[in-house]
Amino acid sequence: MINLILSSLPIDEVPGNVVLATFFEDLRPLKGSSSLIDWRLNGRLSELILQGRISGHFSESLIMPSQGRLSSREILVFGLGESGQLDEKKFEDGLSVMIDKLTRLKSGEVVISFGDLAKDFMGWRALLRSFTNTLSQKHQDMQVVCAENAKWISEAKKRNMDFGPEVTLSYA
Repeated sequence: MINLILSSLPIDEVPGNVVLATFFEDLRPLKGSSSLIDWRLNGRLSELILQGRISGHFSESLIMPSQGRLSSREILVFGLGESGQLDEKKFEDGLSVMIDKLTRLKSGEVVISFGDLAKDFMGWRALLRSFTNTLSQKHQDMQVVCAENAKWISEAKKRNMDFGPEVTLSYA
């Protein structure tokens, strides 16, 4: 069972074992939640990019400690490739790889945000539903805290949104 918690806290303030930071190889400076995480790490992600140690190529990943600068212990940095190349099929392929990596970490808990990948509320819902569906197919028990825009969370609550049969939903 997937325990999905929708939270309006910023991603850097949500407690958890692993926080997921996605980024594109052709967008600099970093955008959205990855930018906030980079700022909290005093530019460590940007430094790794400048050193050529990470680039954002599709499915490239790196696990690193948060060094107490985030409420989560570790950070999984995950590349999404070129921003113009990411479509629904490629995103789902990436989710499969991403979830395999999260499963191998055996954290049982992940903090995510898809708000910067979605153009609107329904796009965000579709991304989150794809994530929970792929996760439920690959892994049975995990807590997912989704740190998002308070307006979108309020809309999901108002519409009584469903994120899949194997998902229990709560709000923080």
